[in-house]
Amino acid sequence: MEPFRLLHPDLVPQRRESLQHAASTLVQMGLDDTVLSASPVHQRLARVVLQSSGVIEWTPGYRGQDSDLDDRFGVVRVGGDRGGVFLSGVLIAYLDVLENAARMGTSIPEDSWRTLLWAPTALFDHVLRRPQVGMTVVTPGCGTEHLPFERAQAGQRLYLALMQVVRFAVSGVVRAEDDCPLVEDCVTLATACLRAAAVALAFAADVPGGASQPVVETAEHRYLWQVLGDVRSAVPRARFEQFAAALRRLNDVYTSRPLLVSGG
Repeated sequence: MEPFRLLHPDLVPQRRESLQHAASTLVQMGLDDTVLSASPVHQRLARVVLQSSGVIEWTPGYRGQDSDLDDRFGVVRVGGDRGGVFLSGVLIAYLDVLENAARMGTSIPEDSWRTLLWAPTALFDHVLRRPQVGMTVVTPGCGTEHLPFERAQAGQRLYLALMQVVRFAVSGVVRAEDDCPLVEDCVTLATACLRAAAVALAFAADVPGGASQPVVETAEHRYLWQVLGDVRSAVPRARFEQFAAALRRLNDVYTSRPLLVSGG
């Protein structure tokens, strides 16, 4: 698989306004979350376009603290059009997972598959302030190819992209101040993406004899550590408990260093 572009952690957008232009452009091009329910031919074409530097402006040469993890999964940290890189990275990661699932099949349960595919729709709904009207869930294929390396890489890349969306959403919570509807929108998006991230890692390990591998602490984990108290203070208790439960799920099964959270 070719290198996968992600923003340097310090460049992850912090407000939805910073993503609206890129999101609107992708919608106009037919390259938003709806592409995930398109035909396989359309999806392959969409991936080529999204990967093109003629569509998404990006600047190479960035390197983060987690360079060993990036090297392991073929991730290249970039700058440039932050909104374009951010959104296209999420979509490319999803397209790679869908292609791998079609070629190799998957044992991920239907409910978990829906959880995985809801996150990009939730992201575009949030950024564009669209009414939530549901989504079209593409049933994974039942292919029989043996592609364990590609499976692990696709799932882990999607996990990393989703954790950047969590960082973006949590930044929105911290910066929303007294805008209660925005706080709830942001924490709802963060929760949806944490749940999807857990499924992405399950997908990465969904091979015969596969086992979940501990995920080392990333910049996104460190950021969550720093602002967890602010999130607890800003978010209604019920919403925070949902967020905390999703974070615990990710922690309990997959992370090597606890991200201990409390609803108290």
